[in-house]
Amino acid sequence: MIVVNNIGGMDPLEISEKHSAERVGQRIREIRMSQGISQVELGKRVGLTGERIQKYEKGTRKPKLELLKQIAKALGVETQALADPIVCTYEGAMYSLFEMEKRYDLKVRRVDGRLILMFGDGSTGPINSQIDEWEKECRFIEEEINEAGNEEERNAIRHDYDMWKWTFPNALVDRSEEVLKEARMKKLQEQIAELQKQLDGLKDEE
Repeated sequence: MIVVNNIGGMDPLEISEKHSAERVGQRIREIRMSQGISQVELGKRVGLTGERIQKYEKGTRKPKLELLKQIAKALGVETQALADPIVCTYEGAMYSLFEMEKRYDLKVRRVDGRLILMFGDGSTGPINSQIDEWEKECRFIEEEINEAGNEEERNAIRHDYDMWKWTFPNALVDRSEEVLKEARMKKLQEQIAELQKQLDGLKDEE
């Protein structure tokens, strides 16, 4: 089953930006409470009032980067532990994995000496359904490249794969509609073949 989470047709970046302050605030609150520090105490450590810290934690305001650094230092954590994860550095990628562990039940396992990342049981759930589609696309592209006659064809196939990624998750919907269309065409062809068979039978009776 293909699951595409697009709330009200909004651009995913709009959704992310809309809730960014809430996510940062939730992280500040989670870490602060885990250390038994009050909002007033955290505020004192960074030169703010407890009321201001409360606003940040509720997501009604979002601290700028320099203040976020100060809050992180006051809590004894990395700034990346409070901000939305990034993936352009190894450390940022790790914080992205930590976030997925919390949100999507990501697990790390060692199987036959190799590290394996798995969401939940590895087979069910919305994110696994999308990863399943990704794996199918990867196999399809690999087969197409192996059958390509020259480098120009291979480059065109790689470009198609890039477009699949760049238009995700719309690519899932498009591919699903394509599969449904092919299924309908196959059914119609079978019906036509059956009607032709009946017509041939009537002609033989004449």
